[in-house]
Amino acid sequence: MAIRTPGGPLRVHLGVCGMGKGKPIGREQARRMLADGVEPCPYCCPDTALGMPG
Repeated sequence: MAIRTPGGPLRVHLGVCGMGKGKPIGREQARRMLADGVEPCPYCCPDTALGMPG
């Protein structure tokens, strides 16, 4: 699961990341967002967790 950052830059986070407090999204939506250029959180690295190249 990933979470969008509220009120800040749009970033994808892992569900356990303390930096993301936004709306939960599914794995496939997170992959699409990352593939479309949305930044991954530099702390929880959802791109790595989803097996995507960084």
